[in-house]
Amino acid sequence: MEWASPDSKVSGAVTRLRYAPGWVLSVTRSVLLGRRRSFAADAQRLVEGMTPRPRVEDAHHIPPAGAFIVVTNHYYKPGYTAWWGVTLIAAVIAQTRHADDEVVWTMTNRWTYPDWLRSHVLTPLTYQVFTRLARMWGFVSMPPMPPRPQYVPEGARAARQLLARGASATGGKPSIGIVPEGHDSPDGSLIEPPVGTGRLLLHLAEHGLPLLPVGVAEVDSVLTACFGPPFELQVARGRDRKEVDHLASTQVMTAIGALLPHELRGRYGAQIEEVVTSRATAPR
Repeated sequence: MEWASPDSKVSGAVTRLRYAPGWVLSVTRSVLLGRRRSFAADAQRLVEGMTPRPRVEDAHHIPPAGAFIVVTNHYYKPGYTAWWGVTLIAAVIAQTRHADDEVVWTMTNRWTYPDWLRSHVLTPLTYQVFTRLARMWGFVSMPPMPPRPQYVPEGARAARQLLARGASATGGKPSIGIVPEGHDSPDGSLIEPPVGTGRLLLHLAEHGLPLLPVGVAEVDSVLTACFGPPFELQVARGRDRKEVDHLASTQVMTAIGALLPHELRGRYGAQIEEVVTSRATAPR
């Protein structure tokens, strides 16, 4: 699926993203008191404050029932973080399905820095804030990707927690949301997910959960989320772990990239063109 205008260029403008003071106070109170909140409800409130109003393409691809795995790109540009793409997707899913149908998202549990001062002051502070936010919204918090050696045990625990959520999702919910790249790319284009991401997604998909790809970008000065058709990972058995991981990650990133403008497809551009061409020439 292409954007409505294939010649659209990624805009240099910045969508206005605002946090209402009342909402910030409410969230702060919930964090301090350890109260649970609905991320779906919070996401819808935040989206209402976006200027201009965000654009949504092909939301009819969202499964009307049952659990699934949302996979989207870690879209980044100055003044904009991937958080807003996740917020928009969560709001659209909530509007399309039941209001209380939450998606369990993965989120980083800290920011890391190369210098001593920030790594010893800001990193512990963000850890405290982010882990509390994750508990408040029912998210699975994971160490930054790719993980530093000291964070590997945390990553393993988070992966086990996520797989347990996937096993419980066979009953119909909750759905799971993952941003496979795990961190920003310099220019906002697609980058390769960390090692192990493909195998994690494959294990989750083995519970019978389809993958719902979403491409997020600011196009013509409008933050846009384009939903693609759900798909299943197809990786032949008998391959070694590294190859399985690479093949699964490539399938996921190609599905996401096919929903993005050409200039954001990054290292997956050639593979995406091949997929788009084969779809266009396939007999109907």
